[in-house]
Amino acid sequence: MRCFLGFLFLFFTSILLASQHTQTETFFIQLKNHDLKGARSIVSELQKSDIKTLLQIQLEMFETGTSTTLFDYDNSNKTSDEILYSVIQITKGDNILHNEIGKDDVVFEIYLKALKNTIESSVIRAELLKRILVIVSQNSHLLDQYPKFLNLYEEVLYDDYEKLNFKLLKTKYKSAISGDHFINDYKNVLNTFNGYDLLRAKYYRMIGIAFDYYEKKYDSAKAYHIKSNNIYEKYNSFHSFDQGYSTKINLAIVMNQTGDYIQSNNILLPLTKAIIKKDKEYNRVLAYYWVASNYENLLKLDSSNYYLKKRNNLKDSLDFLKNASNVSYLQTKFETEKKEKQILVEKQKAQITRNWLIAATIALIFGAGIAILVQKNTTKKRKLAEQETLLKQERVDNLLKQQELVSIDAMIEGQEKERQRVANELHDDLGSLMATIKLHFGNVKGKDKDPALKQAQTLLEEAYQKVRGIAHSKNSGVMSSQGLLPAVKKMAQVISETNALEVSVEDFGMGERMENSLELSLFRTIQELVANTIKHAEATKLNIQISQYEDNLNMIIEDNGKGFDRTKLDKSKTGMGLTNIEKRIEHLEGNFTIDSVLGKGTSIIIDIPV
Repeated sequence: MRCFLGFLFLFFTSILLASQHTQTETFFIQLKNHDLKGARSIVSELQKSDIKTLLQIQLEMFETGTSTTLFDYDNSNKTSDEILYSVIQITKGDNILHNEIGKDDVVFEIYLKALKNTIESSVIRAELLKRILVIVSQNSHLLDQYPKFLNLYEEVLYDDYEKLNFKLLKTKYKSAISGDHFINDYKNVLNTFNGYDLLRAKYYRMIGIAFDYYEKKYDSAKAYHIKSNNIYEKYNSFHSFDQGYSTKINLAIVMNQTGDYIQSNNILLPLTKAIIKKDKEYNRVLAYYWVASNYENLLKLDSSNYYLKKRNNLKDSLDFLKNASNVSYLQTKFETEKKEKQILVEKQKAQITRNWLIAATIALIFGAGIAILVQKNTTKKRKLAEQETLLKQERVDNLLKQQELVSIDAMIEGQEKERQRVANELHDDLGSLMATIKLHFGNVKGKDKDPALKQAQTLLEEAYQKVRGIAHSKNSGVMSSQGLLPAVKKMAQVISETNALEVSVEDFGMGERMENSLELSLFRTIQELVANTIKHAEATKLNIQISQYEDNLNMIIEDNGKGFDRTKLDKSKTGMGLTNIEKRIEHLEGNFTIDSVLGKGTSIIIDIPV
């Protein structure tokens, strides 16, 4: 009778376990398909047990990113049920990744240990291998094991979802080792899809990345990232948001590259504040970086510096935690191995030879540690010496640059004095002399009767006016009460009246005057660039734009001339020249940009802080 009761107990226990195993496998299938209703139903139907608690934790992490359910992971080695044991290890590893940084090696060992213990269930083995492949792909010291685990994963492809996911992982790996993008491979697989929206979103994201990084086709990249993001937005769970986090960053990066900086930040700024898994914190570092880039391009430098500092601080913090975790992991592993060796030594005290071998091994490790420290110290000294050499070279370069700028200042000052001297001589000497001659002509008798004399008088008047014009042109008037903008407009009017070149001037935000020497330097720069256009560009139209906003002055000198190749300019010519103008602008802490296309004209852009 006792034997019969024992048999019945074992029989019904095995039936119960088999039922729980099937429900557990179905639960993970429903989670990957985002069937949360079905997953909740399984959890509610299970009787109170360890497996019910574990699935409840999995469901909570999937939906909210955290778990309030408690479970004693330390008792995991006490069970002989391989499915229960594996689910314990999966949940333990997932929980660590949700809440701690730099624990990849620890979690890798947890998943690997469970994989070795799970033989029968393809579903559980597939879940373990997918998690292992993610960790291996993100850690360079484990990457050489990727093909091995990929082959193991291929052996447990129990449904279409897993087969499609395998093709995705295999193509990603081929792309990583070959440098090719395999866009057509991804597209061909997409044509076979039937459902599996979240997996489809992954394919869209990989195609978007390929178009962005390999093809530089940003419109196509944007289109696929939007498709991926739209799928993730349909699902309301922490898992779907976590999966879509990287897609949003990729979409924002593409928008940055196409100049849509405001929309890029509209995507990124919420991501910088979102709750994500700890192992995804490096994605937040990436988000901070591109927010800073967008603000820099929008000329909001304070905001750019703010997010760049947040990026650097977070990255430094994450790197420190990761390194500290790695050190702790290695130390724990070393101490564990050391204890195991000590236990082995205690069991084999009679083997004196082995004791000597262990002592020699320890001495070798100690010596290697000293050698490593010596090597690191030597390397550090060498790097310090190299840095000191670079600093010295940098000081020499700065000194040469300062001397070059001083010579440019002296040249410009000399040119200005020469202009003033010529203007004064034209106006005071030659102008006065011509005025006197004109007076004498006016006193000649019978002038109205002699056409030749009348013509000479007319030509003299014209020459006199030209001398005055040259004198006023050389003496720009910038130093007068009018300022930079009136002087430029006056110069444009004089040039336009010749009908050889139509010069237009546009201004925005030009309010208070700047420091007089700065105005004079900027006027001479514009004057020299206009002269270059007249002499070399063969242009019919020239537009000068001067804008002042906040503490910056922007000038654009644009013509419709024949353009030029700057690399072929004769740098040996004297005078102010484009190179000297550029150095002068650098001296004013500004930017000087030339955009010239042969046959399509030239645009010169100058930005200066004022």
